[in-house]
Order: sequence, then structure tokens, then C-alpha cells
Amino acid sequence: MSRTKRISLHLISFAIAINLTAIWISCGPPKPKPVVEVPPQCIPSNLTVTPGDHTLLLRWDTNCPDSIILSGYNIYVLPYPIYDSLHNFILPDSIQPVNTLPYPGDTNPEDSYETMSLTDLKNGVEYFVSVRTVFPDRSVSASSNEVSAFCRPEGEFTLDMRFVDEHDGFIFAKGEYARADSDKNDILYYRAGTTDYISSPWRLNGYNRKTFFYALGKTKDIYQYDSLDLADENPVDKMPIFPGESYLVKTADNCYAKIRVENTVGENRERKVHFRYIYMPTPNLMRF
Repeated sequence: MSRTKRISLHLISFAIAINLTAIWISCGPPKPKPVVEVPPQCIPSNLTVTPGDHTLLLRWDTNCPDSIILSGYNIYVLPYPIYDSLHNFILPDSIQPVNTLPYPGDTNPEDSYETMSLTDLKNGVEYFVSVRTVFPDRSVSASSNEVSAFCRPEGEFTLDMRFVDEHDGFIFAKGEYARADSDKNDILYYRAGTTDYISSPWRLNGYNRKTFFYALGKTKDIYQYDSLDLADENPVDKMPIFPGESYLVKTADNCYAKIRVENTVGENRERKVHFRYIYMPTPNLMRF
């Protein structure tokens, strides 16, 4: 084959390769488009999420002057994060807000911030939440900060001394009282000398549920220490307790509850201890 023909074949092969590459690029996934330019002060900020039992309470700063007309807000509650890759881009159709129409805001006349309550969510599941402002032309702002949160039950209970009354045990998974020696009970209370104790029901007879405890120390409220690292801590199956202090409970199901002694009342057999609690119904997860 002559040198001229070889060069022609190389040029033809090169041209085909360029065309195939162009076709491949044109058929690839489209790049996300930046959001329409809007006043930067109209981007929601300082989003906070307060979890509850199957609920999330959202609060964010609106940052938009009264001179700018809004349609409302889109609220995104997803099982995966999107902020790092898409916070400044128009979202694909596969990502939809939980509200079908723009959320107009709460009924509070204060317009520097908005709140919204989300219900019917799953406990123990991680959600990633963000907010975007919606304008009358259907354009949207860039995203607020993104917050991850877990719904979980919380409440209060009061324990009697063991075997004094029916309220001498508590089942965290159900939020219900139980007898101290019940095979479903997670915690019992007793007093030795002048000191109050919580204890594992297993210590009664060796057959009931094994519960373990960690001391968290003095706390301002039950919400202090929203995440914990217990790598260097050794749990015990009984522990002295004091008003104003918090404790972590590991149940027989490998789930965790955070409890705080709010107060104690009464003396001798009439003594009671009042607790607040937060329960995380997912094994081995400590996010409160």
C-alpha cells in the first residue's frame, strides 16, 4: 500500500473517531443548569430541623426584602444528600419537593423566618432536608444549607420503687410502663441507703432483659449531646443517678435511649423518679 493511501486511511479513521466521540458526548447525561440569578439575599439560610416522633419541625431565615414578591418555598426531604453537587443548580425532575404547591409560609406575622412541620415520617430513618425560594415565574433560588435528621419518639415517665406499684418499669420501644420483673421491661429503679439507682431487669433473676448504662454527667436539658462516641466507655448494669444528670441506656435490642433525671419526690417506699427520654429505634444508632 502506498504511503498516500495509508495517510488517507488514517485520516478517515481519525474522522470517524471524532464523529463517534461527538455522538457519545451528545448522548451522555445532560449537565445541570445553574439556577436563575436571583437576589442572593433571597436564598434561605440557617435551616434548623428539630426531630420528634414521626415529625420534623423546620425553621429557616427567609433573607428576602419585602419589595420582592415570592410564591413560597419548596421543601426537599430526601433519603440522600444533594447539597454538595446540586445546591446551586436546577434540580432534575427525579428530585421533587414534598409540597406539590409552593409552601406560602406559616401564619406567624414575623416574616424574617418561616417554620414548617412535617408529619407521617418514619422513625429511625435518616432524612436530608433543604429549602428553596420559589418566585412567581416558577424560578427557584439556590438551596439553603442541608440538614440531616432522624425522627424518634421522646417523652417523660416516672418510676416507682421496684415492686411498689405497676409503674416500676418502662419499655422504651413502646413508650409504655411495665412491671419491674416483666420480660419486656428495660429499666427499674431502687434506692440503697441515701442513693438512687437505675438497674438492668436482668439483675432481678438472671432471665429478664439485659440493659446497660453510661453516665453522661450534668446536662442543661435532654437535648444536650445529640451524638455520642462511646468507644472508650464501659457500660454497667446498674448506676447511681442524680437530678439534673443524663444517662445513656443500651437496651437488649441494641437500641439506645437517652434519659435525664428531672426530679425526685417522696421518701422511703413512696419515692419516685421523674425522667425525660429520647429513644432511637434503630440498633446501634446514637443520634438524638
